Amino acid sequence: MLLLNKLPRIGQLLTSNPKDQRGIWGYVAVAFNQVDAERLAKVGPNRLCAEWIVKNGGGVRFVENPTKLWKDYNSLPGENTQFCLKVVDASNSSIMKIGLEHLKGCKNIDTVIFHNCKHLENDGLEGLHHISSSLERLQVSGCYNITDSGLATIGELENLRQLVIFDMIFVKNMEAVAANLKRQLPNCDIKATKLGVTLKPKE
Repeated sequence: MLLLNKLPRIGQLLTSNPKDQRGIWGYVAVAFNQVDAERLAKVGPNRLCAEWIVKNGGGVRFVENPTKLWKDYNSLPGENTQFCLKVVDASNSSIMKIGLEHLKGCKNIDTVIFHNCKHLENDGLEGLHHISSSLERLQVSGCYNITDSGLATIGELENLRQLVIFDMIFVKNMEAVAANLKRQLPNCDIKATKLGVTLKPKE
């Protein structure tokens, strides 16, 4: 409701100079990433997380129907339908670090894809600790705000079994990053490269 109340002001800014336009879209991105505590209490963490990802341009898969990628907010199951998230695909979305608080309470997410997430900050991966007990597969690619130090936090995800990193133009030493992560995650298959690679299907 807060965002809707601001829409007249947003309209004014969109007709002004480009700097103001960039600022207002940044404001909208923040608004779409904040956890709505009232909504959380009403629908629970899995549905709220799904709504967050889809509203920001990504998609989700459910434990109950893992072959279907849900990307349309209006097509999500009704509020009375219970489901558990399995896959979070944030490709080309406007997610931000504060938005990863939506992962809290989602206990079945085993796969996360962060591809071309232009708003995700260097410390944005820290929020993955909320699902560290279930997360097994992770892709981080084309996220240009993330550097060597931002990737280092992945080493804390002890249950990770597959990690793909590529197209990270501000990572200065990918080889060192990969070597450090391999030491921390000896049971994880790690591919860190400048070239495009994809996550293998889960067996």
